[in-house]
Amino acid sequence: MKPSGFDLDARLRRYPWVSRAMNAEAVYGTVLTAGLISAFSLYNPGLPALIARTVGTVLVFWGAHVYAEVVGNRDMSWREAIREALQRSAGLLWALIVPVACLIVAALLGWSMDAAVDLSLWAAVVTLAVLGWWAARQRQAGSRAKLATAAGTAGMGLALIALKALVH
Repeated sequence: MKPSGFDLDARLRRYPWVSRAMNAEAVYGTVLTAGLISAFSLYNPGLPALIARTVGTVLVFWGAHVYAEVVGNRDMSWREAIREALQRSAGLLWALIVPVACLIVAALLGWSMDAAVDLSLWAAVVTLAVLGWWAARQRQAGSRAKLATAAGTAGMGLALIALKALVH
């Protein structure tokens, strides 16, 4: 037990799916989701259409990712390859949750498209920072490395925000 009484490692052993979901695919999925939200918002279809287009496109990418993993994994049986591909690619789907939840909440609150997209993109930046920090933590990195990795992954989200600002 940590001096604070909070033992993250013990909690994560209780919920192993969290560690499995916080992987490279989660980083890729978060960047993909934020990029799609930014790009699709240019057409101003309204928040429900933006949500549907984003979720639909990420689902297609996820399906392609699973298929490519299964086809490319020749060392396992089909069943094992499918199970492995589904587990590895789960992070891509988990990555939808935060940015899309922000869009849904903003829609329910009657926010403008721009405000909803901004909230969603900034939430993606925070998500990327957490994923970067987590990756460094998994490697038992020191505080500086954790911060640098968090900043590096958050930088991808910041780049998307900068691109959105340039295009809008």
